Amino acid sequence: MTPTSPSPSLDIAPPAEAGGRWNLRLVAILIALAWPTQLLAAGGILGANATASVAQSFHTTQVAWFGLTLTLVSTLLTPFAIKLGDLYGRKRVMLAMMALGAGGEALAALAGDFWLVLVGRAIAGFYGPFGALSFAAVRDIFPRRLVKSASGMIGSSVGLVALGTPFLAGRLVDQWGYRGALWFLAAATAVAFLLVALLVPETPRHAFDPGFDWVGGLVLGGGLTAVIYAVGQGPSWGWTDGRTLGWLGAGAAALIAFLFVERASAHPILDLGVLRRRAVALALTAGGLAQTVAFTMPGLAILLALFPHIPGVSAGLGWTAQHNAVVSVSWNLVMFGTGILVSRFLRSLDPRKVWIAGLTVMALGYTLVGFFHGDELELSLTSCIANIGAGVVVAGAPVLVVGVVSREEQGLGSGMLNMLISLFGAIVTAGAYALLGAHSTVVDGTAFYQDAGYAWVFWLGALVTLLALVLSLFIPPLRDPENDDAAAGVETAV
Repeated sequence: MTPTSPSPSLDIAPPAEAGGRWNLRLVAILIALAWPTQLLAAGGILGANATASVAQSFHTTQVAWFGLTLTLVSTLLTPFAIKLGDLYGRKRVMLAMMALGAGGEALAALAGDFWLVLVGRAIAGFYGPFGALSFAAVRDIFPRRLVKSASGMIGSSVGLVALGTPFLAGRLVDQWGYRGALWFLAAATAVAFLLVALLVPETPRHAFDPGFDWVGGLVLGGGLTAVIYAVGQGPSWGWTDGRTLGWLGAGAAALIAFLFVERASAHPILDLGVLRRRAVALALTAGGLAQTVAFTMPGLAILLALFPHIPGVSAGLGWTAQHNAVVSVSWNLVMFGTGILVSRFLRSLDPRKVWIAGLTVMALGYTLVGFFHGDELELSLTSCIANIGAGVVVAGAPVLVVGVVSREEQGLGSGMLNMLISLFGAIVTAGAYALLGAHSTVVDGTAFYQDAGYAWVFWLGALVTLLALVLSLFIPPLRDPENDDAAAGVETAV
């Protein structure tokens, strides 16, 4: 028996089979895992809406750090969260993450100085890698024949979050400023802690070697963080600025060094061997690119909706946040409904074919959004098409990972997917702002964007989706978790 092989210890419990049918207990577990997972998406929407209030409250020009601090800490900690989940059980690690997340948001809400707000957000960043563990926990807990549908439903529930959170954000920020949003996040995270603590069973350990590669984790997390920071600051610093190039160079050097550190480590924090398998490398890359588009484009569309309409100066639609929330109900309902429908039938359909169909529709949709986005009707119709594909993507990406890794590798696969989404998201967002900046007019120090800039942002989403589609065509047939042997590792890949 190797140090990382399954042990006959009571720490390893097979997934509850119970005939493989849904019951009240499994539904309760699904809700308990979906709530904190999608709270990450809600936090992003609430944080974006609270940013202006933070800037005005503290009279700071560094307000970008309000969101960036949380992202950077989350990225840095993701490899540690994956390894700790394998060593001590994912439920224990998730509970610790949620406790720190709630405490960090509460500290930020109470802070009287901007630097203390950032300290609170940094602590809240410990909650960021939660998604990497929640999808892995589904593989541990649910009957094998329900793993695909449960994973898909948790992923697709982001549509429901996107549906209601803009209304909530408007009310909280309008009435209580940024503190209202932070207090809500703290309270909602505390509720998530109770749900997981009371409803989610203990999850098995998947590693038994007490050794821990702290150096490898810091080098990997630090390298990814440096790259994301450089890409995020590139549009304001300039892509040829020494600071941008320095951070990019440091991040690239750290990632290269990580390959050598892991090769020499007796206790590697990530098993890089899985990436040598074609199926895993293709699924993670395609899944990361596609989910980046699904999560990033709606946020960038808010710029189009909320920026003023000034002929010859700004091509924004000039909507209020409340009006945008009302109009966006249509495409968010489409995304949520599509995700739930796809999740329901994933057991009886070929996930690869469903995934490729979703990517095709999403690419077509964002191509159309680029051409037609001038009023409520145009934006609603084209965005609904795009979000039919996005609903398939958010439901299908977790299933894609399930189909290329073994149960013991699920945490590793989900964690790598999350890291790629963070990295690709930073790159796509920076690219979008570069396109907007190339088609902008500056008035009194404020950049207003022309219609060509908005069009190219959506076409960028279509191009990235097409890249994910091309990669997906080469993904070999997926493994079915219903046929997993809990004690077997994944077969040598193709």
